[in-house]
Amino acid sequence: MTPVAITRVAIRSALGNTLEETVAALRRSEVGVRTPSDLEQTPKVDAGAGEVPLSGSDRGAWRAEILLRRTIADLLSASDRASIDAGPERWGIVLGTTLAGMRHCGVGMRADEASSLDEADDAYARTCASSVLSHALRDCGISGPTLTVSCACASALSAVNHACSLLESGAVDFVIAGGYDPLSEFVYGGFTALQLVATGPLSPFAPDREGMKLGEGAALFLLRRARDIVSNETGSVRGFIVGTGESSDAHHLTQPHPEGSGAARALLAAIAGAEGDRRIPDLLVAHATGTPGNDGSEYQAYRAVFGDELRKVPIVGLKSRFGHPLGAAGVLEVASALGCAEAGFVPTTAGRGRDREAFPDLDLIEGNARVGAPRDIVVLSAGFGGANAATRVVRDPSLNCPSAPPTSRSMPLAVTAVGAVTPAGRGAAALVARMQDPSCWPAFSEETLAPLLDRSRTRRLALLPRLMIAAVRDLAESSGLTADELSRTPLLAANWCGAADFTERYYRDLVRAGLDLANPMLFAESVPNIGSAQCSLAFGITAPSLSVIGRRTAGLEAMLLAHARLTSGEWSRAIIVAAEEEHPIVARTLSRCAPRPVHLRSGAIAFLVEPGCDSRGEGRRPIFTVDGIHGRTAPFAPEQAARELFQRAAEATEGLLATTSNAPFDDPAAKPTRNCRRLSVAEIGAATPFAVMLADAGGDRKLSAFTDPHGACWAATLR
Repeated sequence: MTPVAITRVAIRSALGNTLEETVAALRRSEVGVRTPSDLEQTPKVDAGAGEVPLSGSDRGAWRAEILLRRTIADLLSASDRASIDAGPERWGIVLGTTLAGMRHCGVGMRADEASSLDEADDAYARTCASSVLSHALRDCGISGPTLTVSCACASALSAVNHACSLLESGAVDFVIAGGYDPLSEFVYGGFTALQLVATGPLSPFAPDREGMKLGEGAALFLLRRARDIVSNETGSVRGFIVGTGESSDAHHLTQPHPEGSGAARALLAAIAGAEGDRRIPDLLVAHATGTPGNDGSEYQAYRAVFGDELRKVPIVGLKSRFGHPLGAAGVLEVASALGCAEAGFVPTTAGRGRDREAFPDLDLIEGNARVGAPRDIVVLSAGFGGANAATRVVRDPSLNCPSAPPTSRSMPLAVTAVGAVTPAGRGAAALVARMQDPSCWPAFSEETLAPLLDRSRTRRLALLPRLMIAAVRDLAESSGLTADELSRTPLLAANWCGAADFTERYYRDLVRAGLDLANPMLFAESVPNIGSAQCSLAFGITAPSLSVIGRRTAGLEAMLLAHARLTSGEWSRAIIVAAEEEHPIVARTLSRCAPRPVHLRSGAIAFLVEPGCDSRGEGRRPIFTVDGIHGRTAPFAPEQAARELFQRAAEATEGLLATTSNAPFDDPAAKPTRNCRRLSVAEIGAATPFAVMLADAGGDRKLSAFTDPHGACWAATLR
């Protein structure tokens, strides 16, 4: 990969509100787990949590926005802000999160219970990731592509890895990347119900380890291509990302693969040298949650990767110090390790000591901080659904940090196969035909799913993942994609509002019955990455799988990520599946955000995307080709985002026909140009842009543009 420079770091953890405070606490071998003061409910048993020290006025439902906004403010220097002013569209953001603004959902549920529907709907609208991001960016000035990914506790590292690909592809020149998550009753109750939370100390790799400690935090990097760093800027570089890896276990929704095979693949990809040899790091920051399953699986992964050399690898588990910060985890750990190395010491693992019989060759750093300054640091993260991510950072640019030539930005993206399950029935042809009828669309019929699903394996799943699995199955059957090909194809699952039915049922029960009686099955099916997780399990996908969440334009955002990976040569193809789940609360909330009623429908559309310039003439014949993907951000101002997108794309798209849907959310996308055709389609959330693109395929080049009410406009240039 092209080395990527980390030029700025900002964090908030249970050990402090800055990197300096956190590093100082790690030098003193402190543990930041204590009785939380801002959890919405008080559990019967106080297991403690790693809570960021915020003032009383900063607590409550807005905790995610506060953590993220302040960390962004800390990250950006005066010169960074001048750069944003000079070229805001060349700046992008990729954030990872586990639950986004879920604390607002609790406010909405309680208001719903009290029949205060206006208050409830206002709170529900703030739950999605696009709302959290818009509030955090309100005074930032960045107008380039911004998006949110989720693969549970691997989210932060996955965000950074995808940000590196965006830089390598030339899509942007600066990226803020990392993750955030606040502590909340939603996740506290869920993890406790899954019996994963320890009542005693978090003791990774200990003989009597009993579980994790929940935490929270925000951790962000400012990333640039290493070759773009000029000589007078080298002093500001904190490290270079020189290796990344991602994989899926395809094993279990909430338990890691016992042999650690998925984690081993991600780790191998991150540490592989130019000739495929393994690089032994100076420090390995383990995921190390302290659960019996995770620690055993991780050890097997390390044995598979390092073999007899494992004894030479110093390993630390930092979650034992600040709890598990969920979507912020991997980047918070990279940042902490870098900060400690710069200060001349290596942090240690808290707990009751290593199980020497079970982990005989594990060099777990314990006790007091060690003197040292590791130059080569690797961090591993793992999450629900079997998602794994690893990142390798070197502090010395001369340490295996080769320069790579710029990657071309012009490679088109070919959509070579389509699958669909919509209110029109099964298949792309049925959907396109129904779009010729301007009458009101029918509700989605679950009978459409029956021939595409194994009921014995899917009957207990939320509707959202069932829709996605069915669309991918339709794609595979219509294209002839074999089971082996499918298992090796990366998958990005895009959705706006998540698994709404299971989320409502889980949270309503949590409010009524209390924190200690949470339903573990409903919780596991409510996480934002449930679509990608269940697709990975259904099709045995061991390639990377993740979800792009929280925006109506999430499908196009996922397409940008896939394009970057294909352009850089990291992937040879990808599946992007966009879906939405109809739900009364969601429809009610969306109607409040639109100038006229919204008739939300369930549905899913899957695209198989491949490089569109195969000079050998091999591969599947394109159904249509995407020449460019454009994203613009203007917090809470979708019309402004649309104007900026059309203005910046004017030279490349002058005279092109613009298309969008006739949904009220796309009114802003139609206003900046007089030459716009609006197609009749049901509002199927994140799948709506894909429906319009299908109906619009063929003929002359055109620009399909769509907006999100929280302030984003995304478009694709088609032919």
